[in-house]
Amino acid sequence: MPDLRIVDFGRVSALRSQTLWHALAYGVSAGAPPTLSFMRPARPYVGLGYHRRLEEADLAACREAGLPVYRRMVGGGVVYLDEHQQFFQIVLPVAAVPRSREAALRRLLEPAVAAFRAAGVPAELDGDNEIVVGEAKICGHGAAQIEDAVVVVGNLIERFDHVAAARVLALPDEVRAEVVRLMERFVAPTPVDPAAFRAAAIAAYGEALGLEPVPGRLSPLERERLDELDGRFRSPEWLRGPQRPAPKCSQVKVRAGVYVVWIEQDGRRAVATVIGDQIDRVEVSDPELDGALTAALAEARLVG
Repeated sequence: MPDLRIVDFGRVSALRSQTLWHALAYGVSAGAPPTLSFMRPARPYVGLGYHRRLEEADLAACREAGLPVYRRMVGGGVVYLDEHQQFFQIVLPVAAVPRSREAALRRLLEPAVAAFRAAGVPAELDGDNEIVVGEAKICGHGAAQIEDAVVVVGNLIERFDHVAAARVLALPDEVRAEVVRLMERFVAPTPVDPAAFRAAAIAAYGEALGLEPVPGRLSPLERERLDELDGRFRSPEWLRGPQRPAPKCSQVKVRAGVYVVWIEQDGRRAVATVIGDQIDRVEVSDPELDGALTAALAEARLVG
């Protein structure tokens, strides 16, 4: 049976909690075996999705809290990461993964669901490819193709500071309050034994992929790439990322299907909570509306 390389890095620096698994992706692309890795950051920091604007993070708040910010190569928005999260990453050659992004995600997330269940968490993979218990997601995940490798990353969230997670986002105060409210409802920690989760994940991924788990380590090529990635991820140019125009409407995704969206223009503002493709709550502020009653009527007609 082909090997599934298992690399448990343990507790690492915030920077290395990102660059290590990127190095593994380059290694698998160059011919290293499929790899399942684990690590835990030694301190809190902020991660930024590859395609997102740096302005989405509140850099002043991050500096004040002493939080470094790193741009990753997988998607998603601005996320708060800390030592109470056990990260895991599965890396496969492109040829071993379904061509459909949705099918690939399901294949590479279903073993993680099995691991959560084995650790005592009644997890499910919902129709949006979120790992959930009830309506709350319990695992943040991202995916990317790096050269000829596909990587899916996720986390076991043992504790989660919803207020700290919202504080690092560049938001108006009233939007931040709504984001915290939604996070408390739709993002839930699962305080289980991380060692049990790791063992269950190794067994589940090995069985699902038809691979024999074997302990492994970084290859010489991966160590070279790690040194290069450490420098790249520290550089202001990489952090700035590709220049993108400011969107007409801003949004924060709490989980799939749950967003806060808002727009401000010429002294007018609309803030809406969207749950399951419907407006759940909305607040309109417009000096041209005829008083609070008119605004309330507009809001009532928009909800639903």
